[in-house]
Amino acid sequence: MGTVKSWKWHWIPTTFFLFGILSVVLFLWIERIDEKLHNNHIIICAIKDIQIHTATFHLKLEESVDGYSLIDSKKLLDLMDQAIKLADATLTGGETEHESILEPFKDQHLRDSATAIKSLLIKFKGYGLERLQNHEKTGIGSVIEHKFETAFKEILSKSNELGNILEKVEDRYRKKSRSLFLGILIVWTFIITAATIGLWRLESYRRGSEKALTAANDQLLSQAEELALHRVNLTSLVEKRTAELTTANKLLADEIAERKQAEELLRETEVQVREISSQLLEAQEIERKRISMELHDELGQALNVMKLQVRFIEKKLNADQGELKGECEELLAYTDQLIEDVRRLSRNLSPTVLEDIGLTASLQWLISNMSKNQALKVTSDIAEIDELIFAKNRIVIYRVIQEALTNILKHAQAKNVSFVIQRLDDKVIFTLEDDGKGFDLESISMKDISEKGFGLRTMEERVRTIDGVFDIWSQKGMGTRITFSVPIDKGIS
Repeated sequence: MGTVKSWKWHWIPTTFFLFGILSVVLFLWIERIDEKLHNNHIIICAIKDIQIHTATFHLKLEESVDGYSLIDSKKLLDLMDQAIKLADATLTGGETEHESILEPFKDQHLRDSATAIKSLLIKFKGYGLERLQNHEKTGIGSVIEHKFETAFKEILSKSNELGNILEKVEDRYRKKSRSLFLGILIVWTFIITAATIGLWRLESYRRGSEKALTAANDQLLSQAEELALHRVNLTSLVEKRTAELTTANKLLADEIAERKQAEELLRETEVQVREISSQLLEAQEIERKRISMELHDELGQALNVMKLQVRFIEKKLNADQGELKGECEELLAYTDQLIEDVRRLSRNLSPTVLEDIGLTASLQWLISNMSKNQALKVTSDIAEIDELIFAKNRIVIYRVIQEALTNILKHAQAKNVSFVIQRLDDKVIFTLEDDGKGFDLESISMKDISEKGFGLRTMEERVRTIDGVFDIWSQKGMGTRITFSVPIDKGIS
């Protein structure tokens, strides 16, 4: 009987001790994992900021070198200094644009990646400074421009790789946290079950002792005191568990708040990426316009001069030099074809017709040119939309339609094409449909970008930059339908 009593008094403190130790370990471990997740999230944000600063530096410098805008060199170089500072913070810790990095990279592979990115940023800044100081010798096609672009691509590539590694590390931390919590929960369940069984056995023993020792009043009082002690301990256990649940609820609320903050940051980042994409597309249009002007003014003028010189040579030939005159005529005809090709390339690169006659007439002109193909039957219903669309958005719409028509001519093998523009409520809807061979959208979407090309992706991205919605439908043997809508200028009623 004495053995039973000794066990009865010692298993309860042991149970509470184990329960408390497991609770402390759980909360300390979860807090540590949460700190690592938070620090990892700050580093990921720093890497994204490096990409944004680098892309902004690249874009602004190109505008400055090409002469399209005047840039404050000091502010421009400050962007790269900030990016280098962020890269250095991942190696040694320190302040970022959001919070402090308390634990820099310890893994040698991660440190090597961060060191490589920092080195590339320093080189990239050096190339950019050289281009700012010597525009004429570091323009498009120069060795410095090539090194500049190569360094830019390597920075984006290595920072993306590092970001992916950190996201995988973050997933491992989360899985480890869940596994630890599940393991301790199982141990808790076992301990509570064992305690319940122990209490049940203790109660059974008490009842048996009560029946067997009814005459022993002292022993009965001792058992009553023991029962009161257990009740006090049970109350303490309930209060402790209630406090633990309150703490857990507070931790959960903090985690929800952090997650909402991360979602807000993600939305802001998406807006910034869209703005950068819009700026890149705008820079592309400026470059196309510059190349178009050079083709039209310089190459076109050179071809016309060559044509006049050939004509002059032909007039100087004698009557008995008929063969040479025939070759001159062929050369003149070929020169005329070259001049027309240069004009066509110039129009495709920078559609001056859009500025001359407006968006509606320009789209009608595109459809008219497509109708010249004898193998195609083209129908169109184009509403007047110039006054409904922002002036800066018209070139985007023109480019999307131009790309879609080019895809039909090159790949669709269609016999009939339909193009419709209509206004519906507060938006303008564009629909281009053909009865060509079509394609499998699912298989295309599963391919890498390098395999499926940039045509559809570019059209969709252009539409998104003007707050439009892009949709495509296609099936093999059943043709393709492209539909997109853009909002009407709010100044239009």
